[in-house]
Amino acid sequence: MTRQVGVAQAALGFSVNSLGACLVLLAGDLDAPPESLAWLASSFGVGLLVVGAAGSMLLRSGSRPALFTAALVTAAGAVLLATGAAAAVAAAGALLLGLGAAGIVLVTPALLRGPGAAAGLARANAVGSVSAILGPPAIGALETAGADGRLALLLAVPPLLFLAADTRPRAASPVDAEGSAPAPFPMADRPGGTPPAGRDRSGDTSPAGEDPSGAPAPAADAGTRGRTRRTAGAWAAIVAAVSIEFCFTIWATARLRDTGLSDGGSAAAATAFLVGMAAGRLAAARLVGRGFPVIPAGCGLAAAGTLLVALPGAPAPVAAGLTLAGLGVAPLYPVTLARLVGVPGLTAARSAAYGALASGTAILAAPSGIAVLGAVLDLRAALLLAVLPLAAGLAAATALPPLLARSRT
Repeated sequence: MTRQVGVAQAALGFSVNSLGACLVLLAGDLDAPPESLAWLASSFGVGLLVVGAAGSMLLRSGSRPALFTAALVTAAGAVLLATGAAAAVAAAGALLLGLGAAGIVLVTPALLRGPGAAAGLARANAVGSVSAILGPPAIGALETAGADGRLALLLAVPPLLFLAADTRPRAASPVDAEGSAPAPFPMADRPGGTPPAGRDRSGDTSPAGEDPSGAPAPAADAGTRGRTRRTAGAWAAIVAAVSIEFCFTIWATARLRDTGLSDGGSAAAATAFLVGMAAGRLAAARLVGRGFPVIPAGCGLAAAGTLLVALPGAPAPVAAGLTLAGLGVAPLYPVTLARLVGVPGLTAARSAAYGALASGTAILAAPSGIAVLGAVLDLRAALLLAVLPLAAGLAAATALPPLLARSRT
């Protein structure tokens, strides 16, 4: 399971974080402005909405068949997007890549569910972030050498085919997230399942019928309302976190090109954001277990980085701002996703599906919103208007509830 998650996240990070550079290069091939190709980034969001809506059904047979299919579909999409000379072929490739990558996103939290989910998700996303660093430079190097930079996407195909071979359906029943039973999920995480005494579905140990603090269990309707509120809050937090991330993932290359860099140079320099993301996620895996307020701190760094990205006109400070923003953005998604996965009473299939839906909503809305704002104003103003309110809102939503709870006591 560890090998499969690592390979899946590496391929996912490389291919998805190359979309911004591919957007710029495909726009040049088609003689169109980059803003007109926002569908390229939206393909991943559409894929997340599709697999999120069908998440429970896709995971019904276990994670192995879902990961097998996702790997093959992602590989097919990467080939078409890398080699397609016509807009229709590239669009089909982007859609397949988006669907396959979304399938990988769906499966990952189901595999890493349980105690320590935040640290596990941070480590898994760190693998993807480290791999993502290689995407834009590879594209930029090919473009600078006179080849089509989009061909660099083909580098993601061999690990995806290896992943498909490693997870191909076998005669035995698929293993669950713990790898120890034939059921797709532990009993507590299946529809109608009952958590064993001493452990609830979030992984907290407590006597049956009590919450981890020792208080008596609330009435069923109150528990349902509380779970609904926690799920909605965690879902909205993921939307904000992923929106901030993809504002930079998709538009970093275009922002650097506006400073005077060539297409190849801007694609290579855009790795500054990915370097920050990789470093931040490696650190987040340790910080989340020590009670460090990673979300408010990350939002502050992301806001400061946004100012550096938007205000200067030279490439060096913009790249420095991307690095700072990457450090801040890094822990937001894994920590907010872990909070959704940890909602008591929410099954593994539902939490994975809700997480995919939240990510898809963000990826569809944020980059497209920046494209609209950028067409009316400019890209610098669009980044400021999109990222700063999202960061402030996410930080406030995370920091205020604990403060209010302490003030009541």
